[in-house]
Amino acid sequence: MAGNSTQLSCFSPLDEAPPQRLEEIAKEAQWLRAEKNEVLMEVGDNDEHSIFLLKGNILLEAADGRKQIIKHTDPAARSPLSRLRPSRYRVTALTPVQYVKIDNAILDQLLEEEESSELISSHYYVVEEGGEDGKDNDFATQVLAQIYEELQQDRLLLLSWQPVALPVTTQLMTGGEEIEALAPIALLDPALTVKLLRSAMEKGQAEVPERLSGAMRALGPERVRRIAFLNLFRESSKPHSALMNQIFRSAWEQALTVSRLAGELAAEHGLKPVESVAVAGLLHNMGKLTLISYAYNFYREVSLEELKVSSQMFAKETGRMVLTHWNLPPYLVRGITDSFEWSQEHGGSEVTLSDILIAARLYARLARGKGPLKEVPALRKLKLEDPRSSRGQELQRLAIQSVAEARRFLGLDRRSSKPKPREPETAA
Repeated sequence: MAGNSTQLSCFSPLDEAPPQRLEEIAKEAQWLRAEKNEVLMEVGDNDEHSIFLLKGNILLEAADGRKQIIKHTDPAARSPLSRLRPSRYRVTALTPVQYVKIDNAILDQLLEEEESSELISSHYYVVEEGGEDGKDNDFATQVLAQIYEELQQDRLLLLSWQPVALPVTTQLMTGGEEIEALAPIALLDPALTVKLLRSAMEKGQAEVPERLSGAMRALGPERVRRIAFLNLFRESSKPHSALMNQIFRSAWEQALTVSRLAGELAAEHGLKPVESVAVAGLLHNMGKLTLISYAYNFYREVSLEELKVSSQMFAKETGRMVLTHWNLPPYLVRGITDSFEWSQEHGGSEVTLSDILIAARLYARLARGKGPLKEVPALRKLKLEDPRSSRGQELQRLAIQSVAEARRFLGLDRRSSKPKPREPETAA
């Protein structure tokens, strides 16, 4: 069986490789076939190659008995199957399959090159595109360097909004032992969610669990509560300035709304696992949340304009850098990153994670009164071009309803009867 670079370009992280490099990798790769019931990889396998599924269905069986079926059309198939060594899964063909094996050293090199190029290009853009006196870029220049340095040292500052972190932690502390009941509560706090996902990654594991419920089950109720407690008392903020408080509130509501709409659209269009799509929606503005956290802790007060410009220019790459470094599944990171490219086609005629996130983000904006929808390929694919349609109206109502329900559940409306000041505009 022979293959070509075009087939490899749909997989992560191979989709970041230059065309010439991709052709070299295609020549070095092993292009293989397997018959039904043939085992591609055993539990405990130490072979330093990753498997990418080109065609067919496979079964992943973990050592603890958990099973997962992956089809070549699933979003999860865009990533390598079981990169951890020794392998934690037996990989079995459920149908005749075509697959490719690539040396892990090649994949590691691609990831290192991608991270380095992002940092260089980000800093170059900050320095070269600013005002002549350098003042406009003071915050961005310093904070991007600090984010990168502290990310490498595992000291990244990611703050929860305390009015949310406090009731979420209280609910987790008193919510019993059932993970299925605790997971929806934790999902109300984006910062806590990503910390739980990251904490569930075992030493040497290739990536974090893609489902929060699975991550919390692996951690156990006691460890979940400890992480939530530390998040509240060490990494949450209760801004004293009305402006910064509104910025945190706006970012929280945006994450929550996109998560709810993404889960709804994923269920409607058969994109599974739905919970993973909802998590991607919750974390879609991780770059923005990181920039806000550092703005809160900056040595001087950061203006709304500085934060707005920094968010518009660097939220995408900051989010990708953070989520990649924290080993979130590559297909989730790619879907989130691609959701910033609203004008582009993603995945041909098939509905992709990025399509779902783009539609969720646009309808979340629409529900907040942020202007009419433009011509967007993802909306056309999902038949959501007209916000006045019955489905468009339903999504806007759901966007408003999701925030209202969360606020009632967390008791936020009881805490403050003051009218909300006008929401500051940063970036979607």
